[in-house]
Amino acid sequence: MKVGLVVHASKWTGAAAVAELNCRALHRAGIDAQLLFVGGRNLEVRLKDSPWAEPSLIKERSLAHFRSNVRAVAGLAEECDIVICHLPHDHFLCVTAGVHRSTPLVRSFRSPRHLRRDPYHRFLNRRLVGVVCAYSALGENLRRVTPGLPTIVLPVPLEERFIPADGSAWRDRFGISSGAPVIGAVGKLAKGRGFGLLLDTVSRIEAPAHVIVVGHGALRTQLDRQASDLGLDERVHRTGYQEETLPELYSAMDVVLFTAPGSDWGHRSISEAQGCGRPVVAVSCPGVDDLIEDGVSGRIVDHDPAALVRAIDSLIADPEVSHRLGHAAAATAERRRLTPSGRRLAQFLEAILSRKQLH
Repeated sequence: MKVGLVVHASKWTGAAAVAELNCRALHRAGIDAQLLFVGGRNLEVRLKDSPWAEPSLIKERSLAHFRSNVRAVAGLAEECDIVICHLPHDHFLCVTAGVHRSTPLVRSFRSPRHLRRDPYHRFLNRRLVGVVCAYSALGENLRRVTPGLPTIVLPVPLEERFIPADGSAWRDRFGISSGAPVIGAVGKLAKGRGFGLLLDTVSRIEAPAHVIVVGHGALRTQLDRQASDLGLDERVHRTGYQEETLPELYSAMDVVLFTAPGSDWGHRSISEAQGCGRPVVAVSCPGVDDLIEDGVSGRIVDHDPAALVRAIDSLIADPEVSHRLGHAAAATAERRRLTPSGRRLAQFLEAILSRKQLH
């Protein structure tokens, strides 16, 4: 079996990260897979030494660009036994290229905003033979959009590099003493991503905790003003965008706070923190309970500063409980590593192909 993966994206974030990690996971499971994506940005730089990654798609600024992408997708499908698309535009490109006529087409659904039932999306979805979804609750809603299709719930595969590491260099860099509690969060500094709630929460906890914010974005200036208004100037530390050093950054945090879903609703930062053995306190939203068992491998609380404060205060006050949750989180994250994720996805795709052959 050879699997083709298509994502019309050039930045390593959201659906593009999921597509790449799924491709890596399939390779770990012994499956031949090829990723088609848009070149020219950091995703191409990240994958420059990966022979299975092909930056043959282009950003569409004209009808000629669109036709070029259709040809690239059709060429990929000719080489593959099954194709997975990850974004609505990928899906449209695949259907326009006629992929579904000769090669089974699977769609990865991750965001609830993509679950539409208008005639256009019904037309696209009727060309599918299977669905990969990010979390259980999404799968329940998908049944109304793609009724009768085989579906697998597959969280974002977790890279092997996310393991407990030495975070002392980051704490030293920010002048944080070894005994001071550190609350951390990772994500794009954008509206709706919960960083304002993070600062509001930290300003209320009992211990004078430090905050490490990993990410960049348009909300930076506003968050700096909020930190100043809350008297947190000297305790809020921004790292900007980080990738290679993420395991060390997670390991520098005593508690990782997850306050809002990202663009693809895969909650990747939860899995990454868990892989590094960190206890996560997460705001309740769809998909979180697939990754965290409340009170066992982390904490899930209401979207309320008071609830977040109680959860964080309890972990800071009882390091033994914090360690137990982090240890359990690391154990549960093992099931989402590349190899087991790749095996699950491969078995799902092979079952679809077997069913097609029977018909």
